[in-house]
Amino acid sequence: MENNENKINIEENKKESKEQIALNNKKKIIFLNSFSTEPISEKQKEEKEENKENKENKEKDIITSDKDEIQKEQIPPTKFDSILNYKNEFNLNKYLKKFHLFYYQCKNPSEDKIAYRFGKILLFTYGKNFPKINSYKNKKTYTSDSGWGCMLRCGQMILSRGIYRFLKSKKMNTKDALYYTFSLFFNHPIKEENLHKYFHGMINKYNLLKKEGEGEGEENNKKIKDFFPPFSIKTICQFAEFNGKTAGEWFSDVNMSYIFKNISEYFDLFNNSELNAKILNFQSCIEIQDILNACFIEKNKLEKGNNKYIKLKGKIYYFDKMGIIFVNVRIGLDKIPKDYYQGIKELFNLKECIGIIGGKERNAFYFIGYSETEDSLLYLDPHVTKEDDKTINIKDILSKHVLKPVHLLKMSKMSTGFTIGFCFRTYEEFLHLFEFWLKAKQSKLPILGLVKQPIVVEIKHKDLESDDF
Repeated sequence: MENNENKINIEENKKESKEQIALNNKKKIIFLNSFSTEPISEKQKEEKEENKENKENKEKDIITSDKDEIQKEQIPPTKFDSILNYKNEFNLNKYLKKFHLFYYQCKNPSEDKIAYRFGKILLFTYGKNFPKINSYKNKKTYTSDSGWGCMLRCGQMILSRGIYRFLKSKKMNTKDALYYTFSLFFNHPIKEENLHKYFHGMINKYNLLKKEGEGEGEENNKKIKDFFPPFSIKTICQFAEFNGKTAGEWFSDVNMSYIFKNISEYFDLFNNSELNAKILNFQSCIEIQDILNACFIEKNKLEKGNNKYIKLKGKIYYFDKMGIIFVNVRIGLDKIPKDYYQGIKELFNLKECIGIIGGKERNAFYFIGYSETEDSLLYLDPHVTKEDDKTINIKDILSKHVLKPVHLLKMSKMSTGFTIGFCFRTYEEFLHLFEFWLKAKQSKLPILGLVKQPIVVEIKHKDLESDDF
């Protein structure tokens, strides 16, 4: 009798194992098919050309509107630095007097450097007429994220800030750093030449995934040939399916940070000798051990001549990778208590802070600084619908993603749940970041009681001066 029961249990386990494998294969097929393209017939080609012509005529009408004509006359047409210094587009003189843009303190809003610094932050807003996104959850198709993608866009902004800083650390000029950062968020299929060499390995990984998906059933008969950038709307929404979210639904800041981590790991995005980095996510409390495991290498003994190490619990860890860290926090029930205001401001005084994504009620914003004269934060607003970019060129990036209005929100109106972003690129930056966390925990700034384990740093460091904003 016992033997029969054992046989039944073994058969059931085999059955469960087969079902799990089948489910995983189905997920892989669905994911790969979401990027597939079908052969286009001659009739479809003709219809496509006709639609394209009609669409171009409509776009011409949009471009020649009064507002755009005025902007067109005012914006310097060629000089990149002149456009970044174009102060009127930032509305700085209307309400901002003394403020901080990230760690940069501004006492005179008419200063050219201010607009130039604002110009280095990419703005992402609602888009329309991007490639179709099929939702397998609600069986709908979307070509716009208007009304549901505001947090998704804020997530793109805070992540692009971190990636831009990675590229700047490689001595890349501002123009190229913005261009190659933007290419990772482009919403159409992209060619290898539009990506920096740092990211070419991602396409190789994608090609391997395609081969793994071939021949696994009739559902995968379509030819997969288009590579969509890792942080395009399409890719984000497809990964969201595996996290229980879908296109057409409102994303939270927690959803975004987990999706970014999963995408970067899936494509080995920063896994190369030139740009070696990790994206990490924490709920409420930062686990130093997790950061060390991801971005440091454990050694049995000290290496002669290498002072870039940290000691924790008798173990030695040597710096190896850069990191982007997202920390999801919730403060208060209905409102953020006033005791936390100064702590939130202190975040932006840190060079390693890349901003906050949060908002008010169900409106998401990207917070990039604070006002010194009142308890308000500076933010960028994604709630504007723009025609989707069809090509990657610096003129479009400047006009749609660099020139932008800046807004203020009182912290009393801010939602109690939000995500803080940090970025470190060197051993010295990590130490500076950790020291900030530790001091905040020991002080009376309740926003940053974020670190669990103390660490012992035996080598003193100097805070490196840099102006790679």
